[in-house]
Amino acid sequence: MDRRKEASNVIKAMNCYRNTEEDYELIKIVCKYFDAIKNETLTQADLKFLKYISNVVGIPHYYDVLKDKFEQNIDIDEFDLNTLSACMSESTLHLTETYKLHKFQKEILDKFKKDTANRYFLSASTSFGKTHLIYDIIDKMDYKNIVLIFPTIALLSENLEKLLTNPSYSHLKEKFSIHTLSDVLDDDLGDNNIFIYTPERFLSYTDKNNDLSGFDFIFIDEIYKLDNEYIIDNAAKENERDVAYRLAIFQALNKAKDLLLAGPYIEVLSKDNPNYNESFDLFLTKNQILKIDYNKYEIVGKLYKGFDSNEINTSKKKNDKFIAIVKDILDSDENTIVFCSGAARAETLANKIMESKILDNHNISKYNNFLIHLQANFNNDWIVYKALTKGIGIHHGLVPKFIQKEIINLFNTGKLKILLSTTTITEGVNTTAKNLVVMNHKKGTKTLKPFDAKNIAGRAGRFLNHYMGRVIVIDEEFEKIIAEKDAGIKHKNYDKDAPKDDVDLFFTQDEYLSNDNLIQKQEIKKQQQDKNLPEVLFEQFKAVSRKDKMVVYDEIKKLTQVDHKKINALISAINQPKMSINWDGLQVVIDTVFPTVKSNNIEFYNLLKFKNKFGKNTNEHSNFICLLHFYLKGGFIGAVDNKLENGEKIDSAMRKTANFVYNLLKYHAVKYLGVFNLMYKYIKAGEDVNNVENVSGIDKLLSKLEYNALSPIGRKVSDYGVPNKVLAYYEGYDKETKKFSTQANFDNYEKFIFEKVKSVI
Repeated sequence: MDRRKEASNVIKAMNCYRNTEEDYELIKIVCKYFDAIKNETLTQADLKFLKYISNVVGIPHYYDVLKDKFEQNIDIDEFDLNTLSACMSESTLHLTETYKLHKFQKEILDKFKKDTANRYFLSASTSFGKTHLIYDIIDKMDYKNIVLIFPTIALLSENLEKLLTNPSYSHLKEKFSIHTLSDVLDDDLGDNNIFIYTPERFLSYTDKNNDLSGFDFIFIDEIYKLDNEYIIDNAAKENERDVAYRLAIFQALNKAKDLLLAGPYIEVLSKDNPNYNESFDLFLTKNQILKIDYNKYEIVGKLYKGFDSNEINTSKKKNDKFIAIVKDILDSDENTIVFCSGAARAETLANKIMESKILDNHNISKYNNFLIHLQANFNNDWIVYKALTKGIGIHHGLVPKFIQKEIINLFNTGKLKILLSTTTITEGVNTTAKNLVVMNHKKGTKTLKPFDAKNIAGRAGRFLNHYMGRVIVIDEEFEKIIAEKDAGIKHKNYDKDAPKDDVDLFFTQDEYLSNDNLIQKQEIKKQQQDKNLPEVLFEQFKAVSRKDKMVVYDEIKKLTQVDHKKINALISAINQPKMSINWDGLQVVIDTVFPTVKSNNIEFYNLLKFKNKFGKNTNEHSNFICLLHFYLKGGFIGAVDNKLENGEKIDSAMRKTANFVYNLLKYHAVKYLGVFNLMYKYIKAGEDVNNVENVSGIDKLLSKLEYNALSPIGRKVSDYGVPNKVLAYYEGYDKETKKFSTQANFDNYEKFIFEKVKSVI
């Protein structure tokens, strides 16, 4: 590196910044300079210059990283005026003696003022540090009741762990009662409370606590999910994540004075932009929410490397180029994430890497206990296990949660150098990857949006670990997409022309409903009045339309005495100490809710519609019941074994079982069966809302499906993500003896996880 030339480029950029105030361009140049010099022998002159420029851009952390990550001696012997001014500038960013924000985080923190309404929408780069800022806002504002809403259980548990185990947050742990379950009892509430929820769990909590007075502050992450076009997760959730997000925001607006909605790279378009849609601006304006746009501020710089399609114009050449790139990264002792279009593609690439033998000498000794655990509890031929034995991590939504979590931990601690991932890397996952290799320009079969591409590329490089992230693009279509202008986010409940389903009608203001919408809304209200159904029934399971709830109500009213006997047998089986299901009773329930199940979710629809080919009572019960039976009987592995016995290949069996357990049961089954339970108990109570709690229903089954646990502590442990035996230990708590079940048969990995969980739960 020619230091004089590079330093002069920085100085020129600083002069341009003073003239144009485009400080985000200066940040890119300063990042590049730090990255070039980080391993050089640094003189006192170098140190003074680096100290100065890091504070000019307002990110003094760049200077600290030289010592923390690159083992440079950063002690300055003599201070000149520039160095002194840099230190004075840095002091304004300190919140404590040892903790500081960067300039742009501080600008946001300064916007929050006591005794005034603080409502903001923040869009910023992935490296900006949005979540860290939340806890600084909480400290400053002295809030008492706070809700933090994250998109995934993984992020929920990560923030729970941070609050309970990180010394930096010990003061919050001491001050606040922290809750993650939706059924929080009044006795569990303290004077100060932090509720950490997903949107669905927040809705469940507000369903059960309609009389709560409100919250001081609500933070909602990944706000782009209110627009269905921005849904990243390709899992089968009936595209309802947007409904949950919009409902959660609707509730938050009514429940909290202060609000922060945040997300990465959400385009804030001006009215003269041809892609401009006023609905999101209307949403912000009507609710007195101010925009904060830091999209251009890449706190970690990005270096892009692409390839001409003529150079890699066949599948074989693309794979050969991929292997060569991975080998170069490994030879440089760096790590990399590989973005793939889907789970099967990630697994195929893992096989390609193993076939290349570039990782045959990988050392597994540091995580051998984990491999022994997987070998004993899963199948040796499972691609995720085989890849780990060669130092390759596979991360997608169809890998059991605790295994996903451990793979990320192994990657972040350097025990794995390669992480093959789908869009799961963009939500609920924090990694320390220097490099990102892009293999595809799609998520599943759907072409990425510019927003998706930026979000994926943003995973290259991590603040406080790297100055620059490297994005290596093998699929050139990705480069074209990332260069395009995004259409901007929309809010359908503030767009009169946007199509609205029955759910939308009841949390959209009338001025944004069409005449047909208004007529439809009145008709639904009249049906509700004619049936004399109280409003409280419609305040629960808000993501299910009122019409569908009334259909279930009508279907239950039609049930015969024989049907009710079967349901009673189901409820009895569910409430036994060792839960089971009565097949005939559950079939009655499925037949009752089936008219409301949306056929566009083909997989779940077909599980309910078509009769099973295996198990008992062939052709009399839905496939869903057969699969649920094996899951309840033998857990996740029991469900996998059933598929293997019926000729399914191991990798496919694992993916399909994971989809069934983590998507279909947790989302769809809980929703539809939950509505049945709500209406059934109301009818059995003699249509007296006050007596509903005295009626036995299928509540225990719903808890098992949503959490894979029944006890409050078991549900928290399940959220955290643990092996089955560790969960069973906590589920085995005896209230009378006040003892847990034995842990004597834990293997070494389970013992390790058990000790970690003890410090969190």
